[in-house]
Amino acid sequence: MTEQLLDTRVLLLFLQNDPELPDSLAERIESPDRRSLVSMASLWELARKQAKGLLTFEAGTRADLPGLLLEEGFDLLPIDWSAIRRAAALPPHHDDHTDRLLVAEAIARNIPILSLDHTLDPYGIERLDS
Repeated sequence: MTEQLLDTRVLLLFLQNDPELPDSLAERIESPDRRSLVSMASLWELARKQAKGLLTFEAGTRADLPGLLLEEGFDLLPIDWSAIRRAAALPPHHDDHTDRLLVAEAIARNIPILSLDHTLDPYGIERLDS
């Protein structure tokens, strides 16, 4: 089974059935042949944005959000020390610390990241946006 990592925005767009998410990405996420990974770093980012009032996402306030994601077929990726170290050592192409951690996780697992964010491209990872 092919693994893929969702960035926070793609996850949010998917969960909200937002038409801004390209159909091709939604199909990749829903494919039974693909294992869609969600980093705990993305859940942390969602919680931070919600706490600051920058995001209104009903499911984001639920204590059981990780369980809901598992029920929906996502696999949760814990943040480990090696990913943290790798993210800290990345060149400063991008200032968003969560995105840098996601890049580090994609590099470590040698998997594509589903992201609409072109600023990740200088890291040389496989980024799928359509």
